[in-house]
Amino acid sequence: MKEDRSPPLPMIMKTLICKGDFKVIVLSVLQDRPMHGYEITRVIQEESHGMYRPSAGAVYPALKTLLKKGMVKVSSRERRKIYRITPAGKKLLQERHAELHGYIEAFKKSLGPERAAMMEEIAKTGKLIAIAGKTISPSQAKKVTKVFAESRERILRILSE
Repeated sequence: MKEDRSPPLPMIMKTLICKGDFKVIVLSVLQDRPMHGYEITRVIQEESHGMYRPSAGAVYPALKTLLKKGMVKVSSRERRKIYRITPAGKKLLQERHAELHGYIEAFKKSLGPERAAMMEEIAKTGKLIAIAGKTISPSQAKKVTKVFAESRERILRILSE
C-alpha cells in the first residue's frame, strides 16, 4: 500500500496545467520511485483515473526544467533516462502541499461524490478491459461486448429520465 503522499493526483490536472504547475505533478509522481518519462506519463494517466494523459511534449520539457533547477537528477539505464526527485524537489512539494490539497478538495466538491464515484468505476472498468484485452478469448470477448451493449442501453434509459 502506498504511503499517504503529498498529494495524490486525481483530476486536478487542468487547473495545475493552466497555472503552469505541471512540474509539480511530475515531482509528485517521482516521490514514489525513480522513473523514465513514459512511465511518468502512464502513472499520471492512472492516477487521474484516465482523465488526463500528458504528451511527451509536456513531460520531457517539464523534466528538463526540473533538472536545470536541481529538483530532479537523471541517470541512464538500458538506453533510458531515469529521473529521481532530489531533496530540493521534495522541499518544493512539501511547501506546495496545502495548495495542492486545496485543488483536490475543490475538485471533489465541484464534481460531487456520486459523479466522482461514477468516473472512478468507469476508469476501473476501462483498466480491467485493457489488461484483459490482451488475453481474452473470443468467447469471453463476445460476452463482454454483450454486457457493454446492454449497459449502454440501460445508461441511455437512465439519462433520458
